[in-house]
Amino acid sequence: MPAAVILLLVVTVFLLSITAAYESKYQTYDSLEIFYSGAAIEKIELFNRQNTR
Repeated sequence: MPAAVILLLVVTVFLLSITAAYESKYQTYDSLEIFYSGAAIEKIELFNRQNTR
């Protein structure tokens, strides 16, 4: 019985660490997407301003 409890705790910690790593990676990609989307919008607006004059 104690071995089952220890195994359960080990598996739980392992799954929580995988989940935390995935969430961190997802937040990084989300931040990059927001950054590059903003940069692309700025370039398009600059292009439009230069060509409408």
